[in-house]
Amino acid sequence: MAKKVTLLWAIHNHQPVGNFDHVLEDAYTRSYLPFLQLLQANPHMRLTLHYSGFLLEWLLRRHPECIALIRTLTERNQTEIMTGGFYEPILTTLYDSDKVGQIEKLNRFIRENFGADPVGVWLAERVWEPHLAEPLHNAGAQYVILDDHHFIMAGLREKSLHGYYMTEEKGRIIRVFPGSKRLRYLIPFRPVEETLSYLESLRDSVESPLAIMGDDGEKFGVWPGTYESVYLEGWLQRFFQAVGDNSDWIDVKLFSEVLETHAPLGRIYLPTCSYMEMSEWSLLRDASGSFGQLKQKLKEAGLEALSEPFVSGGFWRNFFSKYPESNLMHKKMLHVSTKVHHLPEGEAKHRALDELWKGQCNDAYWHGVFGGLYLPHLRSSIYEHLIRAETIADHTRHHGEAAWAEASIFDLDKDGQDDVVIETDTYTVTVNPAAGGSIVELDFRTRCFNLQDTFTRVPELYHRELIDAPTPSESTGEVKTIHERVVAKEAGLADQIVYDPYPRRSLIDHFLESGETLDAFRRARHREMGDFVQGAYEAELITGPGEALAVLQRQGEVHLRSDRSLPQPVGIRKTLKARQGNPVLQAAYEIENLGDTPLEGRFGIEMNMTLLAGNAPDRYYLLNGNPPEESALISVGETRNISSIQLRDDWNGLSMEISTDRAALLWRFPIESVSMSEAGIEKIYQSSCMLILWDMQLAPHQTRELALAFTFHTVPGHSDRERKAETAQSMTEQ
Repeated sequence: MAKKVTLLWAIHNHQPVGNFDHVLEDAYTRSYLPFLQLLQANPHMRLTLHYSGFLLEWLLRRHPECIALIRTLTERNQTEIMTGGFYEPILTTLYDSDKVGQIEKLNRFIRENFGADPVGVWLAERVWEPHLAEPLHNAGAQYVILDDHHFIMAGLREKSLHGYYMTEEKGRIIRVFPGSKRLRYLIPFRPVEETLSYLESLRDSVESPLAIMGDDGEKFGVWPGTYESVYLEGWLQRFFQAVGDNSDWIDVKLFSEVLETHAPLGRIYLPTCSYMEMSEWSLLRDASGSFGQLKQKLKEAGLEALSEPFVSGGFWRNFFSKYPESNLMHKKMLHVSTKVHHLPEGEAKHRALDELWKGQCNDAYWHGVFGGLYLPHLRSSIYEHLIRAETIADHTRHHGEAAWAEASIFDLDKDGQDDVVIETDTYTVTVNPAAGGSIVELDFRTRCFNLQDTFTRVPELYHRELIDAPTPSESTGEVKTIHERVVAKEAGLADQIVYDPYPRRSLIDHFLESGETLDAFRRARHREMGDFVQGAYEAELITGPGEALAVLQRQGEVHLRSDRSLPQPVGIRKTLKARQGNPVLQAAYEIENLGDTPLEGRFGIEMNMTLLAGNAPDRYYLLNGNPPEESALISVGETRNISSIQLRDDWNGLSMEISTDRAALLWRFPIESVSMSEAGIEKIYQSSCMLILWDMQLAPHQTRELALAFTFHTVPGHSDRERKAETAQSMTEQ
């Protein structure tokens, strides 16, 4: 009797917290609903479904008929539902209490809405670390679907990848399934016959082979070109029909059933990794190009398969090293998690936990072929929920006091050097003394908004491919997996790539020659005359009743002469002062010429702030209280005699005013990145840079004083529904 192949399918559907409503609606119309309808129409087809909690809540609110359809499919045993972290976090990066808490929250939703107790876990981006077996087991999980790359890295070969294995941590057992990369690339991008041919080949490979695929549901309708091929041209129906027509040798089962019918192939301990593409994306920049060249040479030499267990790439946590913005969000999240978990049990803790868990959604913490970390609205959503969770915790900790102010010094970002954190009832400001004494976070608590959620432009491997990338009108009609497409969304993007020589933060101190230009500065081609931009400052806290002060000092050097061998010793002392109940952060500067010769040139303080949309009519500049001729945050301009700069957001109902005690010259321009998403390479507004400049003439040992004030204002804003609709429209137009 010919052997049967058991086909196991797991479809993972997810939308990130903070994504636009129209994006979810489009995914529902083009992917989620038609997939389920075809599944219902083909009762012989059975598979495992996973939906992240944010998407499930949206479906329950907007399309309850979809929830009912999933329940019907589950009740007739055509599908089973997998659990996971409710808001789709990278579980390895969370405290165990948050790992288990997120899984238990999704378990409850599944029980209440689908009448099922899930036993399988979907891991976000299949990011595995050996310690995970214990918390997954403790959360009630019996199995998890990974990628065959995990098993190849453990030393297994092709013939050993068609079953499941047992692993454990401290005796806590869980079953692990290797999802097939081959099937991921075949389905739904190649003719149905190629998938059948591959399944046929497994019949003679091993006893009772399992053909295992776990992949994104969005590839069935959302990924470019797939709606037409999968539904309009009928790929999915043809595949379902082909499986039914070959039921004599293709046995379709659910994962939980296989645990009863198939014995494990053995014990295995998997290394820390994800799928191969993620391993490449997470490599640090210096290695990523070389890794691609190595893989190509191995392929040309016919050594690709032989070398697979030894060519691993990087692993997910490298994103914290590769992108400082990712690390800042993650360490903020851990800090907030500690605060929340110290709350007493009750309603406040329950609300704070849910906000914290929303702030753990994975998409904004990394970047590969998806926009991810480069997308400002996703980063902003993370901060929104973390700030809300922290505000709940602090309000409880201060016993509901209306006004308070405090400051602390500790290593928030875990780089081995202390940071300064000043917190009031209105705002939080975080300063990195070791990086120029710059502001790295500026939270307006009232609006749960981080104005300092900026992004530094860095080299990406795909920038090298951009010159040769076709625009959408030039690309062929062939449907490819997003891992194989490089398309520029507009012409001329290669000419707009700029790399920042330092992180784009605020309170960055510059010394420039008098003849320096805005154009050179915005293109990062200027000549920096001092060593203060990234120089280390010493920090000291001074606290008093109802106020907190941080004093930052540095003695550095300035070269304002053509003979750079003659540096001038210069001292800068900047004092940040916060008062309880006061929406103003004061910054006082003292600049002292410590040398024996005069100091001449320009001194500038750089600010980088974001209101998310650079060209939206409800996000704009006010200069000295009035809109300039070009007021959009994406505008470029040079304005003299400035004493007040206001960034106003009528959508979110907030504004930040930066005022000076003496008139200055203002340079302003946008920070725009060129980055990849699943739809192609695109330009994205990240923030607005403002450099406030003063002419500087200091006699030997003379001191110059300057003062800035950052005032947080609430202004009339739109309702949540109007905000979502208008944001979607403005982002679409950009």
